[in-house]
Amino acid sequence: MATIGLSRPYYAKYANSGSTVTYSGGALLGKAVELSMDLDSADSNILYADNGPAESDNQFAGGTLTITTDDLLPEAAAGILGLTLQSVTNSGVSTTSPQELVFNDAQEVPYVGFGAIIKKKKDGVIKWLGLVLPKVQFSNPGISAVTQGETIDWQTSELSATIMRDDTSAHTWCRYALLESEEDAEAYVTGLLDISSAASASVY
Repeated sequence: MATIGLSRPYYAKYANSGSTVTYSGGALLGKAVELSMDLDSADSNILYADNGPAESDNQFAGGTLTITTDDLLPEAAAGILGLTLQSVTNSGVSTTSPQELVFNDAQEVPYVGFGAIIKKKKDGVIKWLGLVLPKVQFSNPGISAVTQGETIDWQTSELSATIMRDDTSAHTWCRYALLESEEDAEAYVTGLLDISSAASASVY
């Protein structure tokens, strides 16, 4: 089954009380461009018996999520990076109700749940995979830009996050389901992350 598309990257703030996990403040992160998951290699733990391998254990040892969006809007950046979002008070600025992100000692990067929809195709049939990573922590992104030339060089926002096990008794680190429609996949993702229909309505 080939992957042919990606859409609707979501985040929601993660919290736990013992093994009970909850989510809040969920929203769209932006418009998806590219996603990848790189898993750390775990050392194989092999039991040898009768002069050969009889059992092995190779468990999840961590990983990195990389998500590229068309842009990272201030509200989403504040949500996933624990930043202060405040009004710009400079009297020389004429923009209506501008806001600024402030990186300072008050920043506490939260744990969040992450989800997205991956479009698949096999034998001419389209399927939709709802993907949820129950607990990740994003890193502060860098800033890069290229001056405009004769043609536009589209520049996007790339974010990386550490993938972790959640605090449930099963210590889940990834969930996904292959569904018949994009709407079903979105309902699956938003349901697991406890995101309301109003929050999922639009990025802008």
